[in-house]
Amino acid sequence: MKKLILTTLMSVAAVGAFAQGTVTFLNDTGTLTSPPDRFIRFGANAAASLGVAVNSAAFGTNLQVQLYYGASTDPVGSLVAVTTAPARLRASTSAGVGTWSAGGSRTLGNFGPGVTVDLQVRVWDINKGATYDAAIAAGGGINGTSQVFTYLIPNPSDPGSAFNMANFTGFSIDAAPIPEPSTFALAGMGVAALMIFRRRKQ
Repeated sequence: MKKLILTTLMSVAAVGAFAQGTVTFLNDTGTLTSPPDRFIRFGANAAASLGVAVNSAAFGTNLQVQLYYGASTDPVGSLVAVTTAPARLRASTSAGVGTWSAGGSRTLGNFGPGVTVDLQVRVWDINKGATYDAAIAAGGGINGTSQVFTYLIPNPSDPGSAFNMANFTGFSIDAAPIPEPSTFALAGMGVAALMIFRRRKQ
């Protein structure tokens, strides 16, 4: 009898040790209701470059959307991406612009039910890099991040709605502004002035 109890306790402990939390990584209106606004939108520079209205719902299947997570005490820089491939924004012709496709259940490794974690959504142009960090390092392109928000990992037996990212709010993605010709001209004049000054000193 003692052996049976010990074996059962060890099995329960092993299951608890390897329990993995999950979250539903979606921002469509069927999953997350409004308010608050749950959409990804274009900032001023991105909107201007695409010829659309500022704060219009974002689109573009080249724009990757990834979920990052970590302990609630961790700084933003230490959040890590889930191992599942990124989702992507929908096409401009879609009825669901501002939302991403290919989302769904995501595993939060090393965190189990009952634990509160920090989550963040990051968006970048796949043409600039395979990951968000690579795209930022390459420069250019449209990118952005959501505010960090908390998520209490539910128990597997909880209803499906408990796995939704209820604290997620929409955010804007943008592009670095393109310098105007006058900016280039001023920069050129500044370089020329420095060269003349340097020659006079010699």
